[in-house]
Amino acid sequence: MATKTKQNRAETERRLIDAALDLIRRNGVLAGLNLREVADGAGVNRGNIYHYFGSRRELLRAAISRRFEAVVESLLADRRGLSFVERRLRPFRSTDGIRDSQLRALLVIDGDETVDPMPQYEAALSGLRQDVIDGDIDRAHDLEALQVALAALLRGYRIFREPYAKRIDADVDDLDERVAAIVRTWLEAMAEPPVSPLGGQQ
Repeated sequence: MATKTKQNRAETERRLIDAALDLIRRNGVLAGLNLREVADGAGVNRGNIYHYFGSRRELLRAAISRRFEAVVESLLADRRGLSFVERRLRPFRSTDGIRDSQLRALLVIDGDETVDPMPQYEAALSGLRQDVIDGDIDRAHDLEALQVALAALLRGYRIFREPYAKRIDADVDDLDERVAAIVRTWLEAMAEPPVSPLGGQQ
């Protein structure tokens, strides 16, 4: 009996998260989440949202968590054998993380100060340290700042990808490749020591 109750709860939570993600996909991030529409989309009573999640914010957090797990799985698949640059470019060519970035932005706009803008930061920083050992990044570079810059560039691009393309009258997929080419140049330059503001190497 307890197992069936757990299964029913998990299924209801899954339906609520799916309904929330679907609404955000259809209405956009800034439209927010209408909990009545979420409940209707999931085919449950609105009270279930509060019962299972406690608040709209917690429902968003659960949706973010689920989306992020899917994004990480997708990005980690078949990473073996890729060069440093190709590993870092994969997220710019993938649309998997767009919802994750948008949902996190929605929580920040909503005043949530607990949002982690760089999930798996420690693992990413560890990866950059390995890239230094492998000779792909010069040891004089600030790895923490590099990770922040990569995360900021990626999240910002994901959030505004379609409006950027529209603004410059470009095909979105084509713009992805153009941006990836710029990022490639930047990443390839990381193998060299940083240049001082006065023009020489540090």
